[in-house]
Amino acid sequence: MWKKLFNLKFWLPVLVLGLGAGVTVALLKNKPKARKKPNFQRGTLVEVMEATLSNPQIEVRTHGRVRAAKKVILSARIGGEVIWIGPKMNEGSFFKKGDPLLSIGIRQSQSRLKAPFNGVVQSKDVDLGQYVNPGTQLAVLLGSDQAEVVIDLPMGRMDWLPQSSTSLDGENQFPATVSLAGMISASVWNATVKRHLLELTPRGMMVQLIAEADDPFRLKRKSQVKSKNKRTSENTLINTVGTANSESPPTPQTSNMPLFVGAFVDVTIPGRQLENVVNIPAQALRDQDTVWIALEGELEVRRVKIAHLDQDNIYLSGGVKPGEQIIISPIKGAANGLKIRIAGKEKIKKKRDGRRKQLSGERKRRRKRGDGKGEQGDGKWQQRENNQRKQNSESHKEES
Repeated sequence: MWKKLFNLKFWLPVLVLGLGAGVTVALLKNKPKARKKPNFQRGTLVEVMEATLSNPQIEVRTHGRVRAAKKVILSARIGGEVIWIGPKMNEGSFFKKGDPLLSIGIRQSQSRLKAPFNGVVQSKDVDLGQYVNPGTQLAVLLGSDQAEVVIDLPMGRMDWLPQSSTSLDGENQFPATVSLAGMISASVWNATVKRHLLELTPRGMMVQLIAEADDPFRLKRKSQVKSKNKRTSENTLINTVGTANSESPPTPQTSNMPLFVGAFVDVTIPGRQLENVVNIPAQALRDQDTVWIALEGELEVRRVKIAHLDQDNIYLSGGVKPGEQIIISPIKGAANGLKIRIAGKEKIKKKRDGRRKQLSGERKRRRKRGDGKGEQGDGKWQQRENNQRKQNSESHKEES
């Protein structure tokens, strides 16, 4: 009995168990307490634009079709044999006013037909040696100085046109630009809207405006390019004796695409001027008449009043105040009160924090150096610190 009480093997497990229990109790009493983190929601990152008032001039975009401004059917006045056909009497050939086109032989004499205006041969209906009767169609001629564009415009857009344009006459005319539909090349013609028809189209109920485009087949441009190339070649020939004029800039290449008769064209008309409107991109308009406003870190759905809209821009006349931030990026599940973050502010904050760290480091290094720089060094350091504070103040203004 006494041997067991004084035996080390008997007390060793008891000591180990007691020591372990003591350590466990001590750890439980001194356990660290976890800090509760606040339930902080960062919010959805969005891009915004600031609403500003402007007075833009809108553009009316529509379409039309090209037709000849002048079209003449050349007919024989008297009967006889076609004894001569001029070189310009071919389909697609251009001629000038007064050029001889063909001659008809009449009893050992002849009648020569001349061009009534500058134009192009659309079709030739006779051949050499053919006998024609009076009134026989010889050719169809089209004028080349101007072409007409019949513009289709919905009635609701008549108010978008410049003021005093609803009653077009000799005085009330306005400009337009015409380009071939579906063409990538920058072929644009300046035109003038001169009148409108008083009957709506049977399909679509469109108002038809009539515009005139000068030089539709680029004949004047081709002649100018030829004369310029001729002068360039002459100058190059003169300079061959000395040094070639290699520093002269190359002549820009412009498209000589003609305005084909019967072609569909895109038409742009400078419209009336709006006053005190907010211009936003088309993707910023939600559900046809609402926008999203970033207000104190939350999203607000706002109904707006639309003054004008086109393919790329929306012009608002009400519902948004100047200085408010309009969200232009897409958001899934957008609703009133949604937490948001504005893109760009975090970058400004990080930049400002970096400047603060840099300024703090400069101060520490300055303290370590002591007064070794003297009064001159202190003045430079004070100026640098003032500049740094000014930059931080500007960053804070940008963020707010």
